[in-house]
Amino acid sequence: MQPLPWNRRAAITVVSLAATLLIGLADRASGYEISFSIFYLIPISTAAWFLGFTAGLAISSISALTWFLNDSAIGGHTYSHELIPYWNAFMRLALFAIVTFILARLRAAGERERDAHHKLELSYTALDELRKQQLLIKDQILSNVSHELRTPLTAVHQFVTILLDGLAGRLEPQQREYLEIARRNVDQLTNMIQDLLDATRAEAGKLSVDLSSVPLQAVVEEVVRTLQSRAQELGISLEHEMTEPLPPVLADPARIRQIMINLIDNALKFTPRGGRVTVRSSRHDPRHAQISVSDTGKGIPPDVEARLFERLFQGPRDATVSRQGLGLGLFICRELVTLQGGRIAVESEPGRGSRFFFTLPLVADLAEESPERRPT
Repeated sequence: MQPLPWNRRAAITVVSLAATLLIGLADRASGYEISFSIFYLIPISTAAWFLGFTAGLAISSISALTWFLNDSAIGGHTYSHELIPYWNAFMRLALFAIVTFILARLRAAGERERDAHHKLELSYTALDELRKQQLLIKDQILSNVSHELRTPLTAVHQFVTILLDGLAGRLEPQQREYLEIARRNVDQLTNMIQDLLDATRAEAGKLSVDLSSVPLQAVVEEVVRTLQSRAQELGISLEHEMTEPLPPVLADPARIRQIMINLIDNALKFTPRGGRVTVRSSRHDPRHAQISVSDTGKGIPPDVEARLFERLFQGPRDATVSRQGLGLGLFICRELVTLQGGRIAVESEPGRGSRFFFTLPLVADLAEESPERRPT
């Protein structure tokens, strides 16, 4: 309990004294002890709780004295011994003092508990600030390292591509095979670095999208064509199905490609040879289109499914999967879909494959929305 200002302390003191005297006057005027001790406890308790033990004890003494004077002055009271009024006054003072002591201890215990709670809140606040600082430092390190790694990786990719194109001389089949492996791994590292940069921007609230009117079918077909060769290498059928012609969507075409490549790449990674990955684009509702990626893999356990879109989350290692990601791809997909006004989710049943799907707003409905949302 915070210390009371002097004016409130003075007011409580005056009210407590006045209440004690009024109770005494009621005793004196009636000629009977109509209030008994219980009513004297009201001003005593008020003073003890708000002003502390010393003030409560002072009001207790005044209350006992008031009662003694009334008891001695009231006519019609006969006692077997002349000291009985003094004894009664002493017993009441003892009762008042005990009540004052208990209330003062309760008040002190409450203050200690509030102080401990306040200190705990300050500790939590300090820990939260420390965690934010650590995350900021970590994100800055990741961002700097990612930027520094991109330059040499770009150079490696360019020179490997020059060799594969035959610009530096004819290659033997085995040399070409090794260079293809090197280029795939460079591409994988480049994608991981891009994921780190995007995740850092997302955490800082700086991940951005450039919205425009996008022909969804063309983008989906382009991505599927791009990944066909990889699907064929893995012995997996990659198909695109469209249930109906769709109007353009309000989205960022580069971000749509990024989302789809991530989802299809994951589906290919967890689908066994001879399986099938199906990409479907359809109208989800009058305002949104939907793109889904289904596979015939082994599915996702419910406990893993609930955490798939968390940052840095990775499910149990699968011996059939040759490479493990950073746990950032689906987190970034969720952030990008949300920034474009859609939502992303997953449906899966262990042993029967998985289906990831996300929605994007259709341009056809922009006339009903505010001008800021319309593409330029």
